[in-house]
Amino acid sequence: MTQTTRDPEIQALLDRQAITDVLMRYSRGLDRHDRKTLESIYWPDAYDDHITYQGDPQGFIDYSFAFTADVRTSHMLLNIMIEFDSPVRARSETYYIGYHDMPGAVGREDFVMGGRYLDLFEKRGEEWRIKKRVLTCDWYMRAPSTSVWGSGLLADLKTRGEHYPRDPLYWALSEAGKPPAK
Repeated sequence: MTQTTRDPEIQALLDRQAITDVLMRYSRGLDRHDRKTLESIYWPDAYDDHITYQGDPQGFIDYSFAFTADVRTSHMLLNIMIEFDSPVRARSETYYIGYHDMPGAVGREDFVMGGRYLDLFEKRGEEWRIKKRVLTCDWYMRAPSTSVWGSGLLADLKTRGEHYPRDPLYWALSEAGKPPAK
């Protein structure tokens, strides 16, 4: 069934889910350092205003991978509000919490930031991607890390989150016969 023959309310639900999937792929791509996944969420001519970086998606990906080379991150998405301007244009406001285990002045630090992704989406063909993104920081916390990896209860942890391709996700996807990115 093509888009033109679907009930408009059903199409809106499908589009809303497709946009939500794009938002979820962003967290995966960023946390796993999965370039292919991150590239799949932006249109090539998109613009990202990410507080400390403003520019095109490729530049943002390069910037964020360099910034987080020695950082473990975990981005959680919370409230997602999607509003359609037309069948091919939508805006979203997505609350996030981003955790960063990063080098600090004296040892590792926990840096936690909360805010919103304000996105303009465009649908080209049958695919939704981000055309413009603005990141807000509504709050943050920074403190010395209390994690002691490699000792205690988690001394033998073999499934700690890693960057692509070492993360257990890619083993799970390959076992299922699925490629890592859309």
